[in-house]
Amino acid sequence: MVHPPPELPAAIANAMPRWQRRAHVAVHRSLYLLFFATPLSGWAFSSAAGVPIVWFGVLPLPDFVPVDKALAEAIKQLHHALAFTLGALALLHAAAALKHHHVDRDGLLACMWFGKGLQ
Repeated sequence: MVHPPPELPAAIANAMPRWQRRAHVAVHRSLYLLFFATPLSGWAFSSAAGVPIVWFGVLPLPDFVPVDKALAEAIKQLHHALAFTLGALALLHAAAALKHHHVDRDGLLACMWFGKGLQ
């Protein structure tokens, strides 16, 4: 939220169909949401299962849901769904970047590579 991704270069954005521009925004927003939701659901699952979490082996994190086996199973299913969705979106994002590079040859991958390429 503090550092939004850069806008697509105008030449590339204008050449893309509307559905691709919408997918671009939706996938990026979903990835950012899942970057937070997936680990938080894992923490909630561990809390509900009664398994302590120690961050980097140094800082014990408090439980933020009560220990409850039924709740743990429900959160486990949610955590798995979020994790698989995150993985699928990451693969989709990488496939789209490769499509822009190898099929469209529009320089978009070069723009993502350390900010180089089209400006």
